[in-house]
Amino acid sequence: MNEQRLTVAELVDEIRSSLDASTGWIPALSGTDGPNGLSAGAGLSEVTGALRAFAAADIPASVARQLERAAESAASALAGDNSSMYGHLGTAYAYVLQARRAASEIAP
Repeated sequence: MNEQRLTVAELVDEIRSSLDASTGWIPALSGTDGPNGLSAGAGLSEVTGALRAFAAADIPASVARQLERAAESAASALAGDNSSMYGHLGTAYAYVLQARRAASEIAP
């Protein structure tokens, strides 16, 4: 089995898709009163800001904690050099996945 790692651009795309204004699960979780989602062309700084905004929104605390950690990791990717960027983005993506799992475990 030959698994390929996601590239930096693919990691950003995966995180951004969770924040997509029309199809993202994070904006759907926060409802119409929450922050706005992102457009398809949003860059890493916008992704980081959106993660912070949603972490501060009226969403379940277990999800907000994971999104805040994702935002911190994404911010570290912005501030880091190219060699550390991949690790920080991978960590941010992992936190987004954990946030999604936490959201799915919350009873409707």
